[in-house]
Amino acid sequence: MAPDTHHNQPSDEIDLRELCTTLWRSKVLILSITLAATCIAAAYAFLSIPSYETSVRLLPPKVSDLASYNTASQLTGEAISGTVDQGYARPAPPGIQSLTTKVAYDAFLQNLDSDSIKLEFFEKYYLPAYGQDHDDVEKQALWKRLNGILTIQLPKSPNSAATTLSFEGEDPKKIADWANHYVTLAANTTQKDFLQNLSSEVAARNKGITEQIATLRKIAETQRQSRIIHVEAALSIAQSIGLDVPPSGSTLIAINNTTTNEVNAFPAGDMMYLRGTKALSSELALLKSRKNEDAYIPELDNLLKKRNLLSSIDLSPAHLSVVTIDRAAIAPQKPLNPKKSLILTLGLILGGVIGIMSALIRNTFKRQPNG
Repeated sequence: MAPDTHHNQPSDEIDLRELCTTLWRSKVLILSITLAATCIAAAYAFLSIPSYETSVRLLPPKVSDLASYNTASQLTGEAISGTVDQGYARPAPPGIQSLTTKVAYDAFLQNLDSDSIKLEFFEKYYLPAYGQDHDDVEKQALWKRLNGILTIQLPKSPNSAATTLSFEGEDPKKIADWANHYVTLAANTTQKDFLQNLSSEVAARNKGITEQIATLRKIAETQRQSRIIHVEAALSIAQSIGLDVPPSGSTLIAINNTTTNEVNAFPAGDMMYLRGTKALSSELALLKSRKNEDAYIPELDNLLKKRNLLSSIDLSPAHLSVVTIDRAAIAPQKPLNPKKSLILTLGLILGGVIGIMSALIRNTFKRQPNG
């Protein structure tokens, strides 16, 4: 009869009952390791320094935020267009280009993500928070640390406009202040750039109109002096012939040969003496006593109006905003790290796994024959 070898062959299958028995016998070891791992996790979770995170949410400016700036476009357009040189100065440039919300916001985002703003923030706010005196090595370490705790999430698509700036740190109030200060630096820099450009444009146009006015006044004064010379010459002739009043029946109205077809109430050319000494003396006295020629310059009223329009342009930073702060940074109440519940759960699970593996390994060594 053949021997029964079925029960003598080793089996690769795990005996569940034997496994449970082994784990139950090692329950003290498993519980001890699990408790130790959980205590270590708890110590890390409750004793480590918490880290917080805060953020600022940003959106493009409103159209009303740019209304004061864009008034300059309307005023300069009206003030400059049509100001032709009239033979005295060159034509003026066109009006100042208006500012759109997209252009303003794009310029702000460029500054927000620039190293120049980050460096200004680093020197003005971040570095002083860690003391006054730092060598180059310490500054480089702090700069690297700043890059690690600062996150700027720019719009990811053309249809998305929201931007988020985040700070991470151990002091909730400090990181909230840092986030708000950082946004303010970028906004003020962008605002300053636009206002400087606007101020330069307004100054250039104001200078052009002022030069036109000065030129017209100079020409008018030259014409007045020339007129005085002509009247004096005519008066001398009238006095020499004893002509006090115009002779009866003479024509004293002459059409001036100019593009404006102005009517002169006196004879033209060398016949001016026919007006008589009384009229010529009165005109000469008036010409010499005249303080300025503004009332006799047809173009002056329009130019003065245009210069006043330029002067009324508001260059105050308070009336220009290049970004909308949808949500300002506030001091967070709950820490970002460590996540205590997650750490405790992982510690418990990891301790249990290590305990079970330790029990199985110990049982394996016990079952091996000695020697």
